[in-house]
Amino acid sequence: MPNSQTYQTNQMSASLGQKVLKEFEVETQNAMEETTNLLMELLKDNKDTEYGKKYDFAGIKTIEDYQRKVPVITYDNIAEPLERMLEGKKNILTAYEFHHMNETSGTVGNPKVVPMTEKQSKVYERYNYLLPLGVLMNEVDNDWLNGRAFCTSSGTCKTMDSDITVGEASAKMADYVKGGAAAADAMIRTMYTSPLEGLAPAPKTDTKYIHTRFALMDGDVRGIVTGFYSVIVLYLQYLADNYELLIEDIEKGTINEDIMMPDDVRASLLSKIEPMPERAKELREIFKNGADFPFVKKIWRNFKYILGVGGDGFQVYDKLIKERFTGEGVANLYAGITASEGLWTAPITTEDTSSVIVPRAAFIEFLPVEAGDDFTKCVTMDKVEVGKIYELVITNLSGFYRYRMSDAVKVTGFYNNAPKVEFMYRVNRTINLAEEKTTEKALQITVEKVAEEFGFNLADFSVYPDTSVTPNKYIFLIEPTKEQYDIDMKKLQESVFKHLCEANPVYYDCYADKWLDMPDVYFLQPETSLLYRDMMVLKGASLNQLKPVRVIMNETQRKFFFALRQD
Repeated sequence: MPNSQTYQTNQMSASLGQKVLKEFEVETQNAMEETTNLLMELLKDNKDTEYGKKYDFAGIKTIEDYQRKVPVITYDNIAEPLERMLEGKKNILTAYEFHHMNETSGTVGNPKVVPMTEKQSKVYERYNYLLPLGVLMNEVDNDWLNGRAFCTSSGTCKTMDSDITVGEASAKMADYVKGGAAAADAMIRTMYTSPLEGLAPAPKTDTKYIHTRFALMDGDVRGIVTGFYSVIVLYLQYLADNYELLIEDIEKGTINEDIMMPDDVRASLLSKIEPMPERAKELREIFKNGADFPFVKKIWRNFKYILGVGGDGFQVYDKLIKERFTGEGVANLYAGITASEGLWTAPITTEDTSSVIVPRAAFIEFLPVEAGDDFTKCVTMDKVEVGKIYELVITNLSGFYRYRMSDAVKVTGFYNNAPKVEFMYRVNRTINLAEEKTTEKALQITVEKVAEEFGFNLADFSVYPDTSVTPNKYIFLIEPTKEQYDIDMKKLQESVFKHLCEANPVYYDCYADKWLDMPDVYFLQPETSLLYRDMMVLKGASLNQLKPVRVIMNETQRKFFFALRQD
């Protein structure tokens, strides 16, 4: 794709992003007024819905009225009306038009769904696409405009009898481009290396191959755009493990027959590629000594940035990417906190793991985590305290009112009059066997300190709360980047225990009172977490939504991870 066309497309989008940034400056200066106005608009627009009548939206004039009249809910409270909306029923939770429902993260089987209204779609476009490009334009060498991005996103959806689609919004992108799939493919490939077959794949299509192959063909890639930093590790490790196959296909203009995809997809992709012997020669020289880490800036000499959900909760992957794949000198723009239910924050600068609450993306209440289920303790954004951790209770643009997200964030400061926050952990992913309430963050701190103490590189980890024994215990499953043979496992266990007690002192109290036992510790085989993601994708989960398994929550996860313990 010509650089001039790529430059023009990137420059236009980034310029729009700079405009959004300027408007965001005003929005955050009047943050409480803006978010209050949004709430009142939502209540007015939806007063005649089934839900609006039930809770007297028409009679609500203040935030206090809203908190008094409308209950805090979880998904189970609205599962039945959402099921009716999936059947095509209107005016139930929202009066806004929608034709698509997002699936919640990692859902397999019966989906949990969230209506994607036009208002919600515009929020994603404005703050999840345009605004980050504006930040890149302001802070990164603008040479990035001259090249495309390696995009790891893939989205699939299915059409229900009601003609409503269910899945990821990205799978619908061709519907919004005049000219259909061909026009969408051409437009997308001015910005990203991947064709539509990778971004909106047919069933049983190996998207890792498509994304990686097309990115590797382009020697002028400037960045990676991803959902989660953990997905970047998956793709770059796939490249390291399969570079010989990929280079051979690039040289010959072929697709290896072992790569899984439907025949029509294979034919369509082959029409978009041709033999590239010069690029293959260049890549063979780069990999002549194997996957010589870090290799990203050898493959793509002008590589500038990474954009995706990373930072504190993904620190393991952040460190791994720097040490193993990119080296130094790559700008990190950590995307804000987003979910299938909506978007809550946006980044305003690179290298900052905190992001800013977007006042007009949703009306958000902040529940101090120590308050538990006491929703009278909910406060608005003007009442939060720096350094304190809150659970988010959101009212979105798609019919969720006072919805309990189970996301815990720490307030790190303010940008103008809007809070800056950092994602900490999932409230429903804490381990609580004896009222010790160990968070994912405490587990992460424990394992990172242990890896540093024993001098091995950490790839990932999971923890299983074992209730089959008395006293109950934690079982740590630590995945190094290479197999470990010479570490004293008894000393490793003692180190895990020590650092766990430091991260959560209540754990030691429970141990001293014999409510909890010493944790067991095992090493996992390298690449276990990558294999787990592959398995989940084969079962129908979205790779772009799969989050790391920090706490093993079900028997499928337990069997999988325990089976791959290192002897």
